[in-house]
Amino acid sequence: MEYLNFLKDLLRKTIVDLENHKILGILIKSILLTFLFAGIVFIIFYYYLFTSFFNFANNIESSEGLIAYILSFKIITYLVGILQFFISWIIISIILVPVGSIISGIFAEDVFFKINQFHNYKFKKKFYENCYSRSIKYSILMAFKSLIINILILPLYLILPVANIFIFIFINGFLIGKEYIGNFLVQFETKEKIHLFNQYNDTKIYFIGITIAILYTVPFVNLCAPFIGNVMSSHLILDKKNSKIL
Repeated sequence: MEYLNFLKDLLRKTIVDLENHKILGILIKSILLTFLFAGIVFIIFYYYLFTSFFNFANNIESSEGLIAYILSFKIITYLVGILQFFISWIIISIILVPVGSIISGIFAEDVFFKINQFHNYKFKKKFYENCYSRSIKYSILMAFKSLIINILILPLYLILPVANIFIFIFINGFLIGKEYIGNFLVQFETKEKIHLFNQYNDTKIYFIGITIAILYTVPFVNLCAPFIGNVMSSHLILDKKNSKIL
């Protein structure tokens, strides 16, 4: 119940933040960049993975003998269609995970300062001189890491329709939470302090990650996920309860 209230409070604050035209402007830019980057990556996936899989399925359907007889049943056609739908859905979500990490890194600093000012958190910790480049490097590294992990478990996504959505959410929830929090913390904290913060807020960070992972599976809403992740992460870091840790 405590963590559900925590999420409810974060989502409420996110909605309130959109009343600020400067924060709303960041959301619009985030959506446009997410759409652009995700579109480019999707085209690559479509030609090199998507098309290959569907051609494989079509070749099986056009085969002769016992396999052709089995596939002639209507129920098999429906099952193949359902499988293709869930694979399409999960691949789009997989693409958005690394894209979202990069988008988060691009806007992390701007979102953080706007949230700090809008809610009067009075966060005054000194940032590194190269804070922006640190955030970008971190986000690219984490994007590559999450992409590799999702590619490694891709067979599970392909053979377990319906279940693959839940597998995606629970696995990526762990990755996404720390990625988004890290995009901020690397700008002004040491590795030791970041590790301590993650330990202290482990469950809350995971709940943020789960929330963003779920948003990645919702069409159109998934374009807003990087922005929402940034806002939620900002509030967690700026929370006065965490000031003694940082």
